Amino acid sequence: MVDIMEIEEEDRLYYEGLAVEEGKEDGDKMTLPSVVEDYVTSATQVSKYNNVPAALTFFTHLGQLCYPMVKIARGRSRDDTRIHFLWMQTSGTGKSELYNFYGPIVKMTYDMINATYADSPIEVNGENVVFDVFDVKDITDSALIGSVDKEDQLVEQENGPPRREKVGVYKEGALHGSGVCVYDEFEYSGVFKQSQHKENVIMYLNTLMNTLWGQNYKISKQLKDCRPNEPIICDSRRSVYATTYIPKDLTKVIAEKGVMQRMLIFIWEVPQYIQDQINEDMIDEVGTFVDADRPIKKYANAFLVIYDTLRKRFNEVGGDPEKTIVFGDDYNAALKNEWRAMRNYVTNSRPEVFDIAGNFITRLLGTLTRLSVLCAIAEAPGISDEKKRYIVTSRNVRQASSLVRQCYKSLVSWLDTALKVRRQTLEAKTGMVDFRQAYQETKPKNDEWVSKSVLLAQVRKNTNKGESTIYRHFQRHEDKFEKKKIGTKPYVKLKEEGKDE
Repeated sequence: MVDIMEIEEEDRLYYEGLAVEEGKEDGDKMTLPSVVEDYVTSATQVSKYNNVPAALTFFTHLGQLCYPMVKIARGRSRDDTRIHFLWMQTSGTGKSELYNFYGPIVKMTYDMINATYADSPIEVNGENVVFDVFDVKDITDSALIGSVDKEDQLVEQENGPPRREKVGVYKEGALHGSGVCVYDEFEYSGVFKQSQHKENVIMYLNTLMNTLWGQNYKISKQLKDCRPNEPIICDSRRSVYATTYIPKDLTKVIAEKGVMQRMLIFIWEVPQYIQDQINEDMIDEVGTFVDADRPIKKYANAFLVIYDTLRKRFNEVGGDPEKTIVFGDDYNAALKNEWRAMRNYVTNSRPEVFDIAGNFITRLLGTLTRLSVLCAIAEAPGISDEKKRYIVTSRNVRQASSLVRQCYKSLVSWLDTALKVRRQTLEAKTGMVDFRQAYQETKPKNDEWVSKSVLLAQVRKNTNKGESTIYRHFQRHEDKFEKKKIGTKPYVKLKEEGKDE
């Protein structure tokens, strides 16, 4: 990451929130599993300064590989290991470069696993698990969840010989099955700019993100060519990896659409000086040659080793996904500590920030648990004593938290800035500037209190707007004024800047 001491003061606090945090354990700094650290180091050589997104691509990939073999118990509920990652960041700051690193690793890993276990695949819902990459380009219903085509088939008859008829045949959509679902341009997914053509996308994403250890993750839709009460069923067990620049209407989408809360979001509006540094680094690399395939093979093999080791454990527990992972005695206390930390971080924010960011905490706790499990899985091949593998401990919680916290802080920081700007823009549009000006013009020299009717009359005089319009605008800004009555007449006093906001 960037040296914080070299950053201008106005950006220092923000950058401290995005830097990968370090905790202490036995006198040493807290780190992610060594294979993840190594992966991030290599990834950020091509996607500069994007340490947190790089680490999250690792876990998005690993979570998909592990889902058939791990069932996470939470009382009577069960969760899977998938991570759905949404990365929103300034254009031209490394999103495509990171996928050029991550995407080939994913594909090579899938190819090796599919080939290695072709004769002994894991079966889920009566279907062999075969991984592939779905790069979303077409978001129509037929492309995503499938379609029903009419085909000529011989149909047995109760009386008489078979007869050739047009029969509806289900054609699987690309969301069906296992693997990663890649949205390289998530801004066009239909989540941000809805239309009738895209109106079902949010429902599809919400559904497939439900836990796989139930039936609610299957996408069901009644098409016109389906038989009555026999909708098509898209069994999607994919992980979502999505990137986009920061859309203009992001605040509204985050506040109103639950699909965002189901994803692990990292959002960063990259400062100009960081963009300049990225460009300088690109210039310095012109004319140099580095083998791009070598790290792809290295990390695809690393994922295969993790998968093979987990597969061995899965077989040892009789293929029961509930027994693959064990939670240590210190796990729950550590998770509570992280929940309190997230809650405390946003407590002092403005109410509108707290209302939105607070809605993410419950979902992030689930993500924190999944990441903790994945940290334990990633470490397993490096633990020589097999009895100590696959035990999720407080250390794994802190490892996972070092990433989840950065995502949460990035969201809170962005919301804090975006909502402040939106409020200032709204004030300008609805005349708060006019009320401030009129207040200064009507305020007595030796008193802070102004007759409300006098204030509104002055605003009307200055703006030449109707009385009802002035009154309606004042209602929007009443919280900026203190109020009292002198006799029976209402008086107002402008609050100090920032007070009670």
